[in-house]
This record gives sequence, C-alpha cells and structure tokens, in this order.
Amino acid sequence: MFFLAFTNLRDFLYSFGCVILVVIILRLLYFSYLHPLAKFPGPVVAKFGDIYWYYALLSGRGPWMNHDWHKKHGMIVRIAPNHLSFSDHHAQKIIYGFGTKQIPSMAKDPRFFTPEVDGSMNIINECNKMEHSRMRRMLSFSFSMSNLLENEDVLIRRTNEFLEAIGTDSRENGMKGVNIVQEFNYVTFNIMGEMSFGDSWEMRLKEQRESRYHWADVIVDTTFMNDVMRAVVCFPGLFSLLEVFKPTHSRNTLYRHAEYATEHTEARLKLHSVRKDFMYHILNSKGPAATPKEIASHFNVIMMAGAVTTATFLSGALYYLCHNRQAMRKLQDEMRRKFASVSAITSKELFDCVYLNAVVEEGLRIYPPAGAAHLSRIVPEGGCRISGEFIPAGTRVSVHPWSVLRDSSNFHAADKFIPERWLSNEDPGQKGDKLERSLPFSYGPRGCLGRNLAYLEMRMVLAKMFWKYDVTWFNADEIDWERDTKGYTLWEKPALRATFKAVAR
Repeated sequence: MFFLAFTNLRDFLYSFGCVILVVIILRLLYFSYLHPLAKFPGPVVAKFGDIYWYYALLSGRGPWMNHDWHKKHGMIVRIAPNHLSFSDHHAQKIIYGFGTKQIPSMAKDPRFFTPEVDGSMNIINECNKMEHSRMRRMLSFSFSMSNLLENEDVLIRRTNEFLEAIGTDSRENGMKGVNIVQEFNYVTFNIMGEMSFGDSWEMRLKEQRESRYHWADVIVDTTFMNDVMRAVVCFPGLFSLLEVFKPTHSRNTLYRHAEYATEHTEARLKLHSVRKDFMYHILNSKGPAATPKEIASHFNVIMMAGAVTTATFLSGALYYLCHNRQAMRKLQDEMRRKFASVSAITSKELFDCVYLNAVVEEGLRIYPPAGAAHLSRIVPEGGCRISGEFIPAGTRVSVHPWSVLRDSSNFHAADKFIPERWLSNEDPGQKGDKLERSLPFSYGPRGCLGRNLAYLEMRMVLAKMFWKYDVTWFNADEIDWERDTKGYTLWEKPALRATFKAVAR
C-alpha cells in the first residue's frame, strides 16, 4: 500500500513537473514570437519577465546598462515583456505631451507611480488625469515665479547659512574637507522646508527628538526604497504583506519620511499663519479643499523631489567644474565682475548671467537629477505610432533621458562637461548640438512643477559659492563620478569632499 502511494505520488510529481515545463516552454514561445512586442529587439532575458529590468534598476547601474542596450539595439528597446524604452527625442513629446486629436495624452503607469505607504495619492503618483489636474491647479501658484520671488528672502538667508557652513575648516572623522554632498542636501532641505511650512518649520525642527537634519538624511535613504517598492508591486500580494510585516529599513525610511511630512503638516495647520508659504496657497486655492492627509502627501513628495534633485544637480555641477578648471574660472570671473558684494547677488540679477546659466544647463544635461528614471506611460486605446513604429494599446512606454543626453548625434562630445555648447558665440560650443533635446524637467502636463524654484536655487547657490570661495582641494583621487554614483530613479551620489577658501578682498 505504501509502495503504491509512493508510486502514485511520484507519478503525480512527474506529471506536475511536465505540466510546468510545458507552461514554461509555451510562455517562452509566446513572449518570443507571438507577443505584440515580439518584433522589438532587446536583452534576451528581458522579454520573459520584469525581473531583469528591476535587477538593472536596483543594481544602481541601470542608466548605463539601458544606454548600452540602445547603442546595441537601436532607438526602441524592449526592456521588459510589455515595456519599450525609447532613446528618440521625438518620442518625448508623444509620450509625455499634451496629446492631440490623433493621440490623446498618455496616462501614468500605475505600476511605477505607486501609492505612498499610507495609501495616499499626490501630485507625483496620481494617475487619474482629472485628479492630477485638480492637484496641479491647487499647487501651481506656490511655484509661480511671482510667489517665489516674493519669498526670495528664504532663498538668500538659507544660502548664506550654507556659505558659513562650508567655510568652516573642520575635519569629519579625521577626513579632510567638507562633505559637500551632505551640505548641498541640507541647504536645499532648509530652503524647501521653510518655503513649504513657513514659521512652523524652525519651531518643529527644534521640538523633534532627533537631530535637526535627521529628516534630510531619511529622505536621502528613502530614494532607493521607493524603487524597491516599485519592484515589490510586480509580485501579487507582496506589497500587502510588507504593509503588515514592516521591515526595519522600511520603517526607518519610507514610513519615517511619511511621518515627518505629516508632523510638519499638522504643526503648520495648527499655526494659522498668514505668511504666504506653500501651505498658505494650498489652503487658499480655489476648488475643493484638500484633506490634511492629501496635503501631507503632497509635502511628502515636495520635500523628496524638491530637496534631493537640486542637491543632486549641485553635487554633479561642482564635481564637473572641479574637473574643468577653465569653466570654473569663467564662472568665478563672471560672478566677481558683476557683483561688488555677496549681498548684491539677487535672483533677478542672476537671470542675465550668461555663463552661469550655461553652467546650469550643462550641469542638468550631463547629470540630470532625474535622468536615471523611466517615467513610464500607458499607450491609449487604439495604439499609436512612436518613432515610426506602431505601438499597441496598453504597452508601457518611456523615454530614457540618459540615452538621449549621451547620444553623440544629439550632443558632440556628449560625455564631456562643456558649458560653452549653450553659448552661440564661444568655442568649443555649438558644434551641431541639439540643445532642445535636453529636457531635465520632463515635458507636458505632468512636467516638473518645481522647475522655477529649482532654477532659482541652482543659480543662487552656485553664484554665491563661487563669488565668495575658491575650491582649493577636492578628493579627485578617490572618486570617479560615473563609476561611483548609483542610478536609481534618483541618484545615490559619491562622497565628494572639498575645501573652500574665502577670496581676499
């Protein structure tokens, strides 16, 4: 009897194994030859599942791997069974644009734009077009140039605090120089925080039990975990399981970041301030009032996207300027000729600083703060043509910014930092560069709402820093920016250290 049962079990397992094998073979054949995207080239393993793409993303080498795929396979690459990556600039306006009668505006991909850990939706992750439009209208005046210039005192004061911090000759754990990446994180954190919450910002920071910049450090650590959660949603039920059994690292990053946003939102709401910070304009916007939970969710992403991305740009720009001393001297000369004192530097005056603006644009091109990302969209019903090919409805599509910006057909010496390419009258610029193909703030109805503030911050910090200081040393022998940086949706930056010497006047 036992032998018979054993035999039956063995036969069952054998049959079950054969069924599984047949299913796998059929799946391989379908994705290779019968799937609507079967004709598009790409890494062989990518066509069979999303795992390979998420491996590339979470390895931190995704931007370079994806760029290599485009160099090998062309402007359209199948990076997952139902996901096409484009390196064609013209695809950007179709995929991210406002839409036409022939091709409606494409919806955000809900697998990429996942809800926050508390289930809330905000200006970044909201996929419903009507809801997103309502949110954008509610937030838009906060980021208008007129409102930002009205609050310029925050930008100037916080930048002056940054100047004092980097001028201190101190050693951290015996290491030479200032951890300038961290200082950039802190100055953008302070600017965004006070712009958002006004008078309650400092009050809340002083009340919290952790150190002043604990939230800033949490934000940096959270950027990677956001991509982990995007991978998690590919496995049915795993996201819900992790909500119940929260791993320690998730509690210390994703959940703590959401808690900080909620705590600061509640503190500002209790203050009933009339100061025209971002919260003031949210509360006084026309249309349906947002709930406190929604407001906190908006500040969750405003603090994340606003602080980290600008700090990323500043870090990259400083690194490349340190490796291009001629460009650094040109920038310093422009700042020091134009302004008699550091206090004379204002946002309006910086609009007309030609070389500074060229440095900003080139910094955004060579190290775009969100350039590692695939901001995927869903092809609408009926399908459409992109880059000369018909793409079926329901396909996930995205443009890979890194590949567009590092394509030698778009920019000459694309891997080199050349601010002069943005100046029509200076060599070695303007050698066939297609400048309009650099879109660091994306494009269309979901383009970056914080673009104006980012430009103001980038100009102000660079202008004041290079007016006041010379960079006398940085750890060039220890780091290689592209070797040591990790490209997730946002970047994890190397530990750039530098020493600054105030210019005698």
